Amino acid sequence: MNFTKLVKLAAATALATQLAYSHEYLTSRPDSHAPIMVMADHAHSKGEWMLSVRQMRMEMDGMRSGTDSLSSEQVFAANYTVTPTRMTMDMTMFGIMHAPSDKVTLMLMAPYIETEMDHLIFGMAAPLIALNDGSRNFTTSSSGWGDVKISALIPFWESENQKAQYGIGLSLPTGSIGEQDLIPGPGGRIARQMPAPMQLGSGTIDLLPSITFVGQEEGWSYGAQASGRLRTEDNHHGYRLGHQLAATGWTAMKAGESASFSLRANYQYTGEMHGQQSDIAFNPPFAPSRRTVTTAFAENYGGQKLELSAGVNLYPKRGPFANHRFAIEFAIPVWQDLNGLQLETDYSATIGWQKAW
Repeated sequence: MNFTKLVKLAAATALATQLAYSHEYLTSRPDSHAPIMVMADHAHSKGEWMLSVRQMRMEMDGMRSGTDSLSSEQVFAANYTVTPTRMTMDMTMFGIMHAPSDKVTLMLMAPYIETEMDHLIFGMAAPLIALNDGSRNFTTSSSGWGDVKISALIPFWESENQKAQYGIGLSLPTGSIGEQDLIPGPGGRIARQMPAPMQLGSGTIDLLPSITFVGQEEGWSYGAQASGRLRTEDNHHGYRLGHQLAATGWTAMKAGESASFSLRANYQYTGEMHGQQSDIAFNPPFAPSRRTVTTAFAENYGGQKLELSAGVNLYPKRGPFANHRFAIEFAIPVWQDLNGLQLETDYSATIGWQKAW
């Protein structure tokens, strides 16, 4: 091999190596989107659209005060007549994104919510509360459309393999806060107002700020997001849910061209409820020394938790689902410090589909 051919071969090898290890941020990688539980993580190029559907489930089981788990009898000892014992929430989140320009991406999210909560009645009060089956247990449920969220995502910085964006949005009070169910009392089961965890919305206009940073390396990626939900006023039932602040960070490893695996940590702070749910927060007349249910009182809202989650992102390049994104993520709390007396979270899980064009 002569010198000229050797130089050409070296140049070609160097170019191939440079391309192979280029750190250009690629949106076609399976890990170019954050784990599926992270919202508002990416913007789009001018003219692009994206549809998404997420199916989420959260399960809560058992009561907690601060960092300590409590039995139902310990809740009754704090002078409550009724305690929750378990709650499940299923949410189907429909989303649409559109970028009218490279400088802004608009996003709309609409949730459909189904919630169910099991309760236990204090033994001494049970004879005074008419239940058809004579038990101390009853269940309430609600379902319907929740609060619609609209946001604008604004990229403000980009390097070869990293980028960052602001997000600013509003949560609109489209979800009902007047949901009722048949709840037992001295007069039997009658339709009564349910507490805030069983309502479909907040009843307030909430601000949704966020800032997100993402980066890619050869074979893996990373990201971080800080976000908030800031309540602007009391709702027409006389209370306001607590402000929320969250910080999350993740890393993902590619597994071939069509799959990636992620690990994520998520911290969330929720403030106490402001005001009271006056229509349900009272001492029952048949037991004036006791309170009604724990979820009726403002001091039993808010707290902190830290979750760890694992996820999979799939982005097929061929076949009938080419360029469709599929994802799943499962999260468990490793630390919870809750105000007052509240149900503790056992786990949450989300599966999702996304398609851009």
